[in-house]
Amino acid sequence: MGHLETVGAPTAAHLLTASTERLRRGGSPSPRLDAELLISHAFGRDRAWIHGHPDAELSAEGAAALVDWLTRREDGEPIAYIRGFKEWFSLRVRVDDRALIPRPETELLAELAITEIASRLTRDDAVILAWEVGTGSGAVALALALRFRSALVLRRLRLVASDISPEALELATENLAAHGAGELATLACADLISDAGATLPLPDLVIANLPYVAAAEVDEAVGSLRYEPRAALDGGPDGLGVVRALVAQLPEHLAAGGVALLEIGAGQAPAVRESVEDLPMRAAVTTLRDLAGIERVIRIARL
Repeated sequence: MGHLETVGAPTAAHLLTASTERLRRGGSPSPRLDAELLISHAFGRDRAWIHGHPDAELSAEGAAALVDWLTRREDGEPIAYIRGFKEWFSLRVRVDDRALIPRPETELLAELAITEIASRLTRDDAVILAWEVGTGSGAVALALALRFRSALVLRRLRLVASDISPEALELATENLAAHGAGELATLACADLISDAGATLPLPDLVIANLPYVAAAEVDEAVGSLRYEPRAALDGGPDGLGVVRALVAQLPEHLAAGGVALLEIGAGQAPAVRESVEDLPMRAAVTTLRDLAGIERVIRIARL
């Protein structure tokens, strides 16, 4: 990276210029932002600090680590995996290759789940069971646990987070524990919600960000997608295999009057709506758009 390897104590300003140029040549879609994130991580500071301290010098050990991180980023490894965390929904979520990195668009799913739970808590005194399916890193479950800590402690709300991957559940457990929320959620290894009504109660609210990328797109993936677990991305030929499987389970495993909130990809809403219409269950279906105007979450309300 420029002359970094030969400089004893490079300054933040030098590092930012040289790192940005290196990542630009390496094909990063956001070289300046990537450089800022990696340099601030090397200093153990935030991005604002490095801009306010252009003459700050990085130790030889920090510089060596930065060179390694830049090489990994040039190879396409996600910044979140390099740093070991993702800033999401005002939370620091631990991430690694056991689970998908939380995306900004999934904040909409968390916001809608919060709204749904809050509405039910104020409506009556019934105990609510919210179940996040395919929890991955546990980011959404963590957001809900922290938002509704009091309701969970008072047992007005019960929160279940499940995944078919034991490795992902380990990561979710670590994230909940790191935020002091380990006792607020029940984590379970389950195939979608097939255990509802058997080993676990029927949920009033199902929240799911399941794989919805077409297999061919995963096959051709470049950059960060090459590093994330395929099982968390691959939704089959049209991307909706796992989503349809969950929808098919709703008639038997969603409580009366329950709601399912499912994150989906661009252009998938009509196909998911058709799957719901084929169910032996009366339901009202609405879609909600993200900041880019994409129908990102489909809401299925059992009537």
